[in-house]
Amino acid sequence: IDHVAPFVFATIVLAWLTLMPMYFLLNVHASRKSSKLHTIPKHSRVAMVVTKAPSEPFAVVQRTLEAMLAQDYPHDTWLADEDPTEATVRWCDAHGVLISTRRGREDYHRKTWPRRTRCKEGNLAFFYDHYGYERYDFVAQMDADHVPTPSYLREILYPFADPAVGYVSAPSICDNNANESWAARGRLFVEGMLHGPLQSGYTSNGAPLCIGSHYAVRTIALRQAGGLGPELAEDHSTSMLINAAGWRGVHAIDAIANGDGPQTFADLIIQEFQWSRSLTTILLEYTPAYLSKLSPRLRRQFVFCQLWYPMFALFAMATYAMPIYALLSGNNFANVAYPEFLFYYMPSAAIPIAMVIFLKRLGLSRPFSAKAISWEGTLFHLFARWPWVMAGTLASVRDYLTKSFVDFRVTPKGSGPKHLLPARVIVPYALLAVGASLPVLLVEHPSRALGFYWLAAFNATIYGLLVVVIVGKHLTENRISLRQNEGKFALQGSLAAIAVLIPLAGFYDRGLQGIYGLQQGAGLHIVKVTYPVSGAGRGELGSQRFVFDLGWGE
Repeated sequence: IDHVAPFVFATIVLAWLTLMPMYFLLNVHASRKSSKLHTIPKHSRVAMVVTKAPSEPFAVVQRTLEAMLAQDYPHDTWLADEDPTEATVRWCDAHGVLISTRRGREDYHRKTWPRRTRCKEGNLAFFYDHYGYERYDFVAQMDADHVPTPSYLREILYPFADPAVGYVSAPSICDNNANESWAARGRLFVEGMLHGPLQSGYTSNGAPLCIGSHYAVRTIALRQAGGLGPELAEDHSTSMLINAAGWRGVHAIDAIANGDGPQTFADLIIQEFQWSRSLTTILLEYTPAYLSKLSPRLRRQFVFCQLWYPMFALFAMATYAMPIYALLSGNNFANVAYPEFLFYYMPSAAIPIAMVIFLKRLGLSRPFSAKAISWEGTLFHLFARWPWVMAGTLASVRDYLTKSFVDFRVTPKGSGPKHLLPARVIVPYALLAVGASLPVLLVEHPSRALGFYWLAAFNATIYGLLVVVIVGKHLTENRISLRQNEGKFALQGSLAAIAVLIPLAGFYDRGLQGIYGLQQGAGLHIVKVTYPVSGAGRGELGSQRFVFDLGWGE
């Protein structure tokens, strides 16, 4: 029984790592691109609306408005401004931009959905209730920073030629500041396939998901669905509500708008925390009421998408904990040599990477420039992301059980940061680095789990290097003066040093033992055991010495 539980645990983790690429491949295989032979009826009433929160500078939204006015398809341009200034009103009047504002309307500043305060849903609900539903047949809505290309509106309207289509999603490309922020590149590269072939696959094999930065709706479909969905992830919930109302969605892969990614690593993890919290809240509070209105396929898709964040965090935490558990218990997870495991597992890991490279060469990645393999994407997706996803998921469960009110934070746009990152952003990774190192340094006799010395030390080193990257890149990208932040920098520098030196001490102390354990059963002889006591023949483990010996001198 002692061996069954670790075996089952490892099997579940391996199944997750195998099934996720299969899920991607199956959906990509079903990818479809909307026809451009037909478009909406000639006299359709069309609008574009961009939202603006008080914290977003008008200079940011002005670029978006100018691009909306330059579209090659006739439409009305709207600004949904929470609190428009006189200068904003004058600019809009001079350029023919209409303004919608819920300022002073308590009925559109509710604490809960619908028409929630401090939330894009409440802002747009006012626009649709007072203008959108009555005046327009189709509306494309934009975030303040997402600047559409001249053909954007034409491209996103093509799928509405099918009268069954209630909404159209489009690629969310946050690359305006990619050259300035490694955090922005991390998300951009990881999500290149999502916004391209994966969403296109949902067009014929499920329901593409609206991404909040921009999408378009048929107003009658949105009205029948009850309006925009709840939560910060109103894009996801709106997709579910419109499908539950009997409409379908299409992904317009060529409707391009470019926006800003997270300026700093802190912005990146706040996004992860809020999105995971919001999707889990949708799953717990709202999804059960709509499941019966969805087809079995759509039920599976929406529940899976809402469970993805919790499952991702759970399995990422499991892969972190596995070497630690092995060292503490002295047990392997399977009776197989490590090189043999790699031989069988690597093809299942390499095939999706090869497929991503192939799809990118076909021009299906969004953006086209998204890298298939990058250090930014690797650090973000495999190591930096999961702790905050886990925190967001747990926060959602707590909120659900305690019925507490959750406020949202708008990702900063326009102005760059001037201060060091708060310590709470860095400390979790330093703790993860130290946590993976301690069993390496403290466990003397791990029995059959010698190889996990190396794996745990490797894990710890990556988290230590992540701390260095977070601190170092934030300093260089934002040109922060150390003279004005000496105390904080001393703390962060100390955390980075601890996070790197302790794992390196683990490698120094146990690295050869780890390699010796990994080579067992594989016919490899990289490290051998020697016994300091001459003629002892066999000694206790404490008297063993592990040394490199490739056998070249024999």
